[in-house]
Amino acid sequence: MGRLVKKQYALLKRLRASHIKEEDIRKDIHQIESGVRGENRLLQKLKELRLPGSYRIFSDVGLQSGEWKVQIDCLIVTDRCCIVLESKNISDDLYFNEDADEFYKVDRNGNEIAYRNPYFQLLKHIRFMKEFFRLLNLPQMNVTGAVVLTAKSCRIRQKPAHYPIFKLESIIEKIIHMYELPSSFQLSSEQLDFVEKMIWKKQSAFIHRPLCESYHISPNELIRGVECPNCSTLGMKRTGKTWTCIKCDQRSRDAHKNAVQEYFWLVSKEIRNKDFRVFCQVDSVYAASRMLNSMDLQVHRAGPKTFYTQKKDR
Repeated sequence: MGRLVKKQYALLKRLRASHIKEEDIRKDIHQIESGVRGENRLLQKLKELRLPGSYRIFSDVGLQSGEWKVQIDCLIVTDRCCIVLESKNISDDLYFNEDADEFYKVDRNGNEIAYRNPYFQLLKHIRFMKEFFRLLNLPQMNVTGAVVLTAKSCRIRQKPAHYPIFKLESIIEKIIHMYELPSSFQLSSEQLDFVEKMIWKKQSAFIHRPLCESYHISPNELIRGVECPNCSTLGMKRTGKTWTCIKCDQRSRDAHKNAVQEYFWLVSKEIRNKDFRVFCQVDSVYAASRMLNSMDLQVHRAGPKTFYTQKKDR
């Protein structure tokens, strides 16, 4: 998630002040950063965990089975079971309405704010992990889990009794209880090592669409130019093989590399010579070609058309 926030800040930097989408982007950034803080609180709490058997803790796990992709906040794989933890950093009074399958909070001003119900997200991830273990020829592995409310100032005002939703301060005891549930199956040390190896091997990073597409922003609305690595001013000038800042006179030979990275994040997964010249404000076709070819990019040629992509999403 931190990578997405970095891309969102890059987008804000290239939008003019008071752009119509600025508030939406800042709201998304706030939500993601809040979620990351909550996940970090959970990981800090898990340092207190002690179980009689072996276990492994994984955070921010991206897995894929065919077309099915999931992003799980935290996995605890033990010798007796797999525990899925979904972290939610939401403050104020929280309500889980089973009849309407709704989850919402009431803030200090009495406003109701609806959220996606994390209980169903948890169930989906439990189903995925059951499928994951079945494909590893370990169908007997018990998979369970809980939603962990990590905000320091949240109160659960309404919750069905069978919803496994707990506050952070109680999660260690809840994990121990889940671990101690009766089970006739137990992983050997070799099997646990194998599961750990496969989780790392099957990690699949979520590939985000270019943010202009996600936020329905025309690339023509972006402020173009290469950013100064010293003062962050956009619009460095290229003279010979050197970029020079129009504000602080900082010089750089490779400042265009960050601009190309931001083009991939914001505009398109592909960049042509013409795209580079427009975005980086370069006049020379040959200079643009030289800079693109000097970067660690994948070159694609189809007849007269040449374009470049990243070798992997970053």
